[in-house]
Amino acid sequence: MMKHIAQFSKIVKLSLPTSYKCCAVQRLLHTVSSKDLKKQNGFLKISDEVMEALHTGRPLVALESTIITHGMPNPHNLSTALSVEKKIRESGAIPATVAVLQGKLCVGLNETQIIWLAEKNSDLIKISRRDLPFILSQGYSGGTTVSATMIAAHMAGISIFATGGIGGVHRGAEESFDVSADLTELGRTPVAVVSSGVKSILDIPKTLEYLETQGVCVMTFGSERHFPAFFTRDSGQLSPYNVNSPIKAAQVIDSHIKLGLESGLLIAVPIPEEFTSAGDVIQAAITEALDLAKKQNIFGKEVTPFLLSTVNHLTKGQSLEANIALIENNASVAGRIAFCLHQLRQSNQLDPVTASWPLFTTIAKLFSSNQASKPQLMKKDDDSCRLTGRPVVIGSTVVDFSVQVTDPKFQLNGGTYTGQVSQSFGGVGRNLADCLCRLNHSPVLVSAVGTDSHAASLSALCQHMDLSAVQKIENMTTATCCVLLYQGKFLFGVGDMNVNSNLMIDQIKNLDSLIASAPLVVLDGNFTTSFITSIVDKCARLSVPVWFEPTDLYKCKAPFQSDAWKKLTFVSPNLVELVSMYQAMRQRLGQDDIQVFVTEDSDLQEILDVSVSMCQDLVKHIPVVLLTLGRHGVLLCHRLGQSECFLPITSQISSSDELKAVYYPSFSLDMDPSEIVSVSGAGDCLAATICAGMLNGQTIDECIRHGLLAAYLSLQSLTAVPETVSLAAIKALEQRWPEWNPIYLTVDNS
Repeated sequence: MMKHIAQFSKIVKLSLPTSYKCCAVQRLLHTVSSKDLKKQNGFLKISDEVMEALHTGRPLVALESTIITHGMPNPHNLSTALSVEKKIRESGAIPATVAVLQGKLCVGLNETQIIWLAEKNSDLIKISRRDLPFILSQGYSGGTTVSATMIAAHMAGISIFATGGIGGVHRGAEESFDVSADLTELGRTPVAVVSSGVKSILDIPKTLEYLETQGVCVMTFGSERHFPAFFTRDSGQLSPYNVNSPIKAAQVIDSHIKLGLESGLLIAVPIPEEFTSAGDVIQAAITEALDLAKKQNIFGKEVTPFLLSTVNHLTKGQSLEANIALIENNASVAGRIAFCLHQLRQSNQLDPVTASWPLFTTIAKLFSSNQASKPQLMKKDDDSCRLTGRPVVIGSTVVDFSVQVTDPKFQLNGGTYTGQVSQSFGGVGRNLADCLCRLNHSPVLVSAVGTDSHAASLSALCQHMDLSAVQKIENMTTATCCVLLYQGKFLFGVGDMNVNSNLMIDQIKNLDSLIASAPLVVLDGNFTTSFITSIVDKCARLSVPVWFEPTDLYKCKAPFQSDAWKKLTFVSPNLVELVSMYQAMRQRLGQDDIQVFVTEDSDLQEILDVSVSMCQDLVKHIPVVLLTLGRHGVLLCHRLGQSECFLPITSQISSSDELKAVYYPSFSLDMDPSEIVSVSGAGDCLAATICAGMLNGQTIDECIRHGLLAAYLSLQSLTAVPETVSLAAIKALEQRWPEWNPIYLTVDNS
């Protein structure tokens, strides 16, 4: 490898610093040896789950354990430790709590071990860097501080660590020399620490100055540079930088790793706003607790647990509640950053052994005999359209009651007929997120539920989904819908959707950062016009494409009540919704009303002709219209130029103003009507699978082909998103229709 580096230096006539060469080789050796970390030094013990994540490249977040052993009273220490791990899992990462157990530096604890730490907290040792040699050699147990946790995380190959707050320079340090080991650790251990800044009892200006001296990159997580001080969002000091989204933070960490810097990073996350009101009360209690500590001659590492306990008593639990909230919030932020870093590394398409240094990729290309001399046109299996980040789905969650009438003599005459009644969770937004999960994506679902029993059932039945952004609306019931079906055909439905009208933008924590790091936002029409407009405006400001799912012929008009419709990227109406949207657009533009007489029962050619005519006007403002035609299939109208992919779209819109129209026949045309159980989830499965294909970098034709196959599976299930939907099932179904081809329609663009 060093020989190749030398050869590369001669080729491009540059001199590589020795530190770069050594850094690259050290990281290469570290990656190789991490496959056998359990044998590395006899002290490090990595759990099976963390070891598997390291080997497969899944995102990981390290957690300290002094919060369990010294930071909180029992049982709050246990519940917080478990909830923090849960927050990280909900963010798409794997938690790795660090502690010393019987002389082993453990990375990744099971629940039994966490419970043991929580119950034995008064008998355990608070372990920092200085303590590790003695504690490990003597076989003792204890909780790891920030510095010891950073060491363990770095040894295990974990780049991100979440905690409450770090230590700093104490007031009067010019006389006492009391400087936390956390700061020196940040100066020599390359781990990104996510915390709520430092405690307000410290000398924050000197702490930031010390971190600068140590070469630590400090950033505030948010839209401003205000440096937080644990319970206070603004300490009065500024961080050198700020990052306003997980993907931005991940890019900084990725750059830091590639540079081979040996210092850490500090990402300072302000406490959630709803807990800032208690800040003054807590600050006054901290001042009083400091005086008590001096009077009782408490100093050193005993100060922090004494202060936390005393302040909690003085504030009657307010400080503990705020402490738990900020730790959970930090864990969520760290989890999302870890997930974005994982996606970023995947998108770089680097060999996992050499991914830490970009020059290795260039070297590999120069010495590969198979490397093409010039860029190739995108092929079917090319990853150039593949996108990173987690999609955000903003939509309704509904308890669905499905009534399937089986009596062949059924009439709407007030009689009682035999049938089947089933209950499941649906809602357009929830269905879309559910289907994306089953297709190996990890969307964040933003939705609203009530404070009834249905909310608890949702958590139990949808554990495979990230529900961390689902909002509980006080004094409201979860949306409920009852639909009547006959021979698989939807007759009518009755719904109570009031909870969606009560969801407000400011109730959703970290919404801007969720959207900013998303490759795509999927929005359904079940919300108020003002809510939809606000979401679309945010996406436009952050340059994130929006897929709008119209929901029904009335709700589909919501974006047209403002200019939000002009900022949509994709819309996926059925025929009735398309007509309604077309008429709403004309009204918005001050054009004459036009009556459109076409239904799904019309001749297919007539449907296509009239639909293309309507889309010709719509796509002047909305680049992609995906018209679902039920048993007929799908009509795609777009102005994406010659691109083979839906995304990325920003640079594609200007490449062509011409409308292109493609008809994709349905796979259900030859389906026996008796096989159709329900049509209620087919459209959602179609849309979600097309979105999944977009994110995977599939061609437009592949996306829609797979979407239609997912819809085919949904038709055979009472559940809107059946468990049978998977990439493997879709691939298997493809073999039944090897000759399926889209039909490209001639469009007059004059």
